[in-house]
Amino acid sequence: MEDYEEEVDVFKVLSHPLRREILKLIAKRGAASYKDLIQIVPKPGALYHHLRLLGDLIYQDEEKMYKLTPKGQHVYDFLVSEFFVPEDRFIHKILTPRSLFEKIEGKFALLIVLVFLLSNIVWIYSSDLLPIFILISPAKHQGYIGYICATLNWAGSSFLLLSIVRVLYKRRIQYTEVLTKITPAFILVNIYPLIIIGQKFIVVSILYVLIQLFSLLFSISAISVVARLPLRSSLVVVIILHYASLIIVTAIIIMSQQMF
Repeated sequence: MEDYEEEVDVFKVLSHPLRREILKLIAKRGAASYKDLIQIVPKPGALYHHLRLLGDLIYQDEEKMYKLTPKGQHVYDFLVSEFFVPEDRFIHKILTPRSLFEKIEGKFALLIVLVFLLSNIVWIYSSDLLPIFILISPAKHQGYIGYICATLNWAGSSFLLLSIVRVLYKRRIQYTEVLTKITPAFILVNIYPLIIIGQKFIVVSILYVLIQLFSLLFSISAISVVARLPLRSSLVVVIILHYASLIIVTAIIIMSQQMF
């Protein structure tokens, strides 16, 4: 009996439309032969490549028929549920680029963190603004305070995201991995004080919304990669933190109005 028992990354498996079609065909028929599957992937080499990547989701019985393992059945149920969002669609590759965040590791991750720490300098010269997660709050401060707050904001937000994932989805993930994967979202926030210089109010408002939007999307991608969650589950995590930041920003604005 030939089988494919290598443990797989479910999201990597489901990222390719042909592998999704193979799973659907096997699930629909209960069992599928090599001749059935070759209709989906005409080239034998490519077919065996996809079968290998399906790993422990499938196996072959004594009659050489491909069937789903119990894990494969669970993955198929997820595939056909409303919670699965195909990430090979062009719009998802642009807005939630999981493949990009998969590459943030090792020296590349250290480089991105270094870029972030250097980009925090912008808050030294933005004495009337402070970042609160991906939000930017009006707040008077001394120059060096801005740099410190931006760094603590990055570290604290990463810890909160990790905590939310553990509470909601019981996933134990590494703090350092969350910290590095989420960094691009914070680099994007750091751009805001630079690009609004000399701009009119309407332009500033549009830029603010766009930066918030893409920072949210980057954060969703990062959490999806780190916690191995579908994008919709990652969205829930990020929205919780986003609302927490809204509460903090509101409190800061109210306190500022009372003080001045």
